[in-house]
Amino acid sequence: MNSQSVYFFPHTNSPSLSQVGGKGLSLIQGTQKELPVPPGFILSVAFFNAWFQELKKMKVWENFIHPEKYNLKQSCDSLKKHALKLSFTKYQEQELYKALDLYPKETLFAVRSSSPEEDLEGSSFAGGYETVPGVSHHNIKEAIRKTFASCLDYRVTVYKHENGFDTTQPKIAVIIQEQIASEIAGVGFSLNPVTNNYDEAVFTANWGLGETVVSGNATPDTYIVDKVLMHVKDKKLGEKQTSIWLLPKGGTKEEKDKRHNEFTLPDDHIIELTKLVKKVESFYEKPMDIEWAFMKEKLFLLQARPITSFIPLAEELQTNPGERKRLYLDMTISLQGINHPLSVMATSFFKDLLRIVGNTFFNRDLSQDSNKAPALVSNGRIYLHLSFFLLILNNKKRLVSFIHQFDPLAALALSEIDTNEYRSHSNKLIVLPWKLSLKLPRVAYRIYKARHNPSRMNLQTQKELKQFINEAKTIAEKDIPLTQLADELLYALINHAIIRTVPLFITSLFVKSELMKLAGKENATLLEEFDKALPNNITTEMGLALFHVSQLVPQNITKEQLLKGIEQKNLPESFLAAWQDFLETYGFRGPEEIDIAAPRYRENPVMLLDTLLTLKQSKENTREKFEENRKRREEAFENVYQKMRTQNLSHAEHFKSLYKIYETFAGYREAHKYYAVFVLDLLRQKILQKANLLYDEKRLDTIEQIFDLTLKQLDDSQKDISINLKEIAIKNKLFIDKLAKIPDLPTMIDSRGKIIKPHPKRAKEGEIQGMPVSSGIARGKIKVLHSPTEKPFLKGEILVAKATDPGWTPLFINASAVILEVGGVLQHGALVAREYGLPCVTGVENATTLFKDGTVVEVDGSEGIIRLIK
Repeated sequence: MNSQSVYFFPHTNSPSLSQVGGKGLSLIQGTQKELPVPPGFILSVAFFNAWFQELKKMKVWENFIHPEKYNLKQSCDSLKKHALKLSFTKYQEQELYKALDLYPKETLFAVRSSSPEEDLEGSSFAGGYETVPGVSHHNIKEAIRKTFASCLDYRVTVYKHENGFDTTQPKIAVIIQEQIASEIAGVGFSLNPVTNNYDEAVFTANWGLGETVVSGNATPDTYIVDKVLMHVKDKKLGEKQTSIWLLPKGGTKEEKDKRHNEFTLPDDHIIELTKLVKKVESFYEKPMDIEWAFMKEKLFLLQARPITSFIPLAEELQTNPGERKRLYLDMTISLQGINHPLSVMATSFFKDLLRIVGNTFFNRDLSQDSNKAPALVSNGRIYLHLSFFLLILNNKKRLVSFIHQFDPLAALALSEIDTNEYRSHSNKLIVLPWKLSLKLPRVAYRIYKARHNPSRMNLQTQKELKQFINEAKTIAEKDIPLTQLADELLYALINHAIIRTVPLFITSLFVKSELMKLAGKENATLLEEFDKALPNNITTEMGLALFHVSQLVPQNITKEQLLKGIEQKNLPESFLAAWQDFLETYGFRGPEEIDIAAPRYRENPVMLLDTLLTLKQSKENTREKFEENRKRREEAFENVYQKMRTQNLSHAEHFKSLYKIYETFAGYREAHKYYAVFVLDLLRQKILQKANLLYDEKRLDTIEQIFDLTLKQLDDSQKDISINLKEIAIKNKLFIDKLAKIPDLPTMIDSRGKIIKPHPKRAKEGEIQGMPVSSGIARGKIKVLHSPTEKPFLKGEILVAKATDPGWTPLFINASAVILEVGGVLQHGALVAREYGLPCVTGVENATTLFKDGTVVEVDGSEGIIRLIK
């Protein structure tokens, strides 16, 4: 027998996936591991070569492989009709009947697809291919044709298009498996597909065959099992509207079972299923879903395939089943609004930063200990280690209050769960480290000077920060290994920028709390004005500078003309000078700027041109708006101050001195990030120099591929030219690429993969509830943006985004209001909205999919409510 045409299972050797497909290979491997798989055989990909050759001779095949020219659905439907009429060749019949002769004539089969592209780790094709149950020897040819033709189905072809598969070379194998006349059947998952909990197995079941469960024709029973303690946690009775039963002579019948209001599985069967799914998961070393069946009290495994839609967690973030779990908050989303993974190089950079912070303040490498570090960096994500802070603060309410300032939804979720199971046992950082104690006098001195002479402290800090800029530039000119360069830049950043700016901003936060206590609740509304148009906010200054540039743009110029004029330097000198000044000061910034792989304004000025033209055409003067908000802030202060003078003069004077401190230093909230990104860009420029050389040497496929490497790998490659950087880059990205395929990464997750979300809120009809972070009411049309340069953002539109960073600031100029999925009072979008006097609501779950462009809404930033306007 030709082994390339038919493969049996059980089988001693495993063929390649390209021969038998994902599903067929898993069945063969399952029998090798003595899993309870019903026997059968597989008609391999080679078996169907003759049919594809015949189809490719037809005119409709040209239509099928050129969907850009022809109607794809019509082409697929036409091709399927031809496929259903194909005749078996003499060789095909010979091979098929040789295999069938090994089974008694009365044997019934389940005939199902097994594509080389189906049931893989990154693609499931769920529901696309055909399965035919209860097939007899007599009608097996028809079932094979039907299953074969399903690889040409419109749904399958579209799925391939969307997932990057080649649609011009379809392939399929067909499984012929002994049909189990099951009394109960269904599907099982080795993790909870809803919560992503790795420690739970979930099973769905119905009477009869499992087709009703797989197809969704009936609501099955659902069972959730604790895999660690091996007990049934939850049962939910399904309606089981219909069930399918195998007929003795072939075919099936469909009817509603009389037991539809009873549970299908007793606890001992559920535990037996759990043991099976754990065994399957252990064998494949990844989360799996299975199809299973009970016949005469015996359990059978019908198929197993990788779960494609779960959130993977890096090994360094996981704890073992049964161990105390850790809880993480994804700061990449909560503070930066970046849902997709950062680059490999960015991960490497932030691990270095964490290491240097640990060495500087705690005399420990915090990047190497997942249990005892306040933050964790892993595969493109930056996490706050909440378990650590639950121990340090010993007060959940305090931690909830802190998180609420930048991510109210995460704070709500944290407040609703029992955190005892997540509280860390580590106490390594509770005792004040000697290195930190050495820094405290310096920090305390700055805070003291900030409170007693804010103007002088501000002037001194600005002078010191200019010195730091020059020092960082000098370091960047050194011809030293990249790892050493990064270390020197990061040590300079922490010791000469962060340690000078962060204490001042923290001082402003404490002062704001004192101001609120002195002013009382009756003045709370006026105190909201204190956040508007503050000095020393470098991001606000960037917005004003960009507005200044926009006013010098020549009238009636197109985007293309503007770009060409900048490149050829043939625009008015006043514009070119202002443009150059802007790039020299802010050109190292840009969207997603914390990722060293992200392009900068200086490198790709096209990112700013739409904004420049929009600002030019806008009727609103940004500078005048800023001055108007500054006056409102000063008037609000004067109003509260004069009220207090009439009540208690000493309190009023103390309030005045505190206001001066807050006014001076609250704007520093953006400073530490500005200087961190500045340092990041200095390193980026050095890396790009290396990238150009490596690309010229053909050691990289693209310039950008260098960001798929770590700094150490780059340094090593300079010493050893035999190192294959292309292969290393691909390997480095494997896990990050998995994360990149997930459309919506969770903000909060534990070390066993469980996604932590708040309980759903109830809102009035026509209203959506979020968190108020900037007061005011505005109406307008929604514009949903996933990046600041995705599409034009027009005057008066309401900005809807996941979250924002400084790269989004220019868009706030045109916005009438802001709606964010992620963020709290300290998130970038909230801060800028208050400065511009825009209503802003955050914590609106799924906002970027909930709203559509052009929908008219009213945003109430005082109540945190969005009202749909009909």
